[in-house]
Amino acid sequence: MADTITHFTHPEHQLLLTHKSSKFWCDLCKISGTGLRYRCETCDFDLHESCTTYPEILSFYAHPWHKLALADHSASTVGSAICCDLCREPVKGFYYKCTPCGFYLHPHCSLSPRLVHSRFHPDHMLMLVPTAGSCSACNKDLMVWTYRCGMCSVNLHYKCLLTAGNEGGSVGDDRVDASKKTQKPALTAKK
Repeated sequence: MADTITHFTHPEHQLLLTHKSSKFWCDLCKISGTGLRYRCETCDFDLHESCTTYPEILSFYAHPWHKLALADHSASTVGSAICCDLCREPVKGFYYKCTPCGFYLHPHCSLSPRLVHSRFHPDHMLMLVPTAGSCSACNKDLMVWTYRCGMCSVNLHYKCLLTAGNEGGSVGDDRVDASKKTQKPALTAKK
């Protein structure tokens, strides 16, 4: 971990690795944080340490047709109301986009594993797939991307995966146990 970095989201100045107990707002993901961050004092610009690792161009298994480019929503011309195609939450900060297809993705959602374990359905792995129907946990309609067990027709919303009877567990090689209630499943996956 370098003490200073140059990052493509803030090329004007180097960012200094800083630890402060006060809250900050990450200028990439638009999520608050405390503690360790990369900071430009001159511009009041902060990045979570983990946000500095997102690549400018990304290949993503859920959109294999084109590469995705990291873009700044505040500089976007697509409008103010775009949502991540994976979690269906609004995009606020930087996001990955496929211009020809209109596919949008939060950077942290790009870390989502294809396969997960869930205590809600412990017999089989769930795979992230596009599907329709209703969520087996909350019975609400599915938007598009769902963690699914095809053998048992069990479907879990991206969010419900984190809360549907999950209370702890282990992490696999290319899969994750969906038991961390305060994290996206991808944030607990091994690389």
